[in-house]
Amino acid sequence: MEIDEARGGVAQLVKEARHGAKQTQAKLAERAGVSRATVAAIETGARSPSWEMLTGLLAAAGQQMRIELEPLDDDVRRALSAQVGDTQVADDLSMTVSLMEGLTGLDYRFEGLAAAAVVGAPLPLTEPIGLALPDGPEAVEWLAALLRTGAAAVTPVGHPYPLGGVRTAEGVARLVDLGEDGRFLLEFWLRTFVVRFVPAAEAERAVTVVGEHAPLRVQPLHEIESTDRNAARVLRLLREQTQDARD
Repeated sequence: MEIDEARGGVAQLVKEARHGAKQTQAKLAERAGVSRATVAAIETGARSPSWEMLTGLLAAAGQQMRIELEPLDDDVRRALSAQVGDTQVADDLSMTVSLMEGLTGLDYRFEGLAAAAVVGAPLPLTEPIGLALPDGPEAVEWLAALLRTGAAAVTPVGHPYPLGGVRTAEGVARLVDLGEDGRFLLEFWLRTFVVRFVPAAEAERAVTVVGEHAPLRVQPLHEIESTDRNAARVLRLLREQTQDARD
């Protein structure tokens, strides 16, 4: 059995066991019947040991493993339960939205893990926050007007510095053309958003969450995906709980 998922933890485990036994890598390798290079690779996370090799290394350091079992995803279920009724993320983000005059009049939506955090996922509101704007003159004019106030700055994704002079529809078009996949960073009141224009029908697909200072439109939970293993577990459990509540 390979232990790829816990490679970083295994590396630290072996290193701590060796240090606790006051052994060099060479000494531990000799006692465990492996090469020093193998021990070094495991301790740096470059190699995942088999279960047999791991227990052998720990035994050579005078240690043994004790494994505790808990119900599948029980840690996530506890975190979800603790999050019930906590509106801090939605309230904080709604303050920013309330200052972005005119945004609530658009069919915008927050996307990705930020949207999940707003609807109750026990995840941090990390930046940049995904923001989708409906592709059309109203959203373009809203963005240009926001930039004309001087309170916001935009940077095409892939560029090292903000783009100045974006005050008209033509400026917004240039901003979109310069950004990778048409995306750009929007900095406003100590928040950073990664923005993209999407078809109106896509932006309209949103769930409204009531924040303390303004309503928030967020991407539906079933559309949110993540390559992060922990976030994916949280999303799966949150979807299951939402479905159970509907049933």
